[in-house]
Formats: sequence, C-alpha cells, structure tokens
Amino acid sequence: MKTLTNSMLCTLIHLTKNQLETKRHEIAELSQYTTKVIRESYNSEVEELVTILEILHSFLKNQSSLEQPTRSTKK
Repeated sequence: MKTLTNSMLCTLIHLTKNQLETKRHEIAELSQYTTKVIRESYNSEVEELVTILEILHSFLKNQSSLEQPTRSTKK
C-alpha cells in the first residue's frame, strides 16, 4: 500500500474544499429557487383567498340588501 505524501494530502484537501464549495453554492441556489416557489405559491393562495373573500362579501351584501325590504315591511 502506498503512503500519501504531504503534497498529495494538500491536493486532496484542496479538491475536497472545492467540491464542498460547489455543493454549498448548489444548495444556496436550490434554497433561492425553493423560496421563490414557496413565495409564488403563497401569493397565489393569498390571491385565491382574497377573491373568495370578495365573492363572499358581495354575496353577503346582496343577501343583506334582499332582507332589508322584508324587514321594513314588517315594521
């Protein structure tokens, strides 16, 4: 079995550090992409909920206006 020289060890350490930095960069890019996807999904859900709220508010307003004449005729 061959022994590793200091130069070989330094080279391996350097290559390992480069690979580690590459992986960290990839993880950072994935993290940014994931954050972007989550944000877009969240914004989409918020828009849907706002639309539903507006529809319900409109429905309630129409329902209330239909009940108004009924209440006034009872008095």
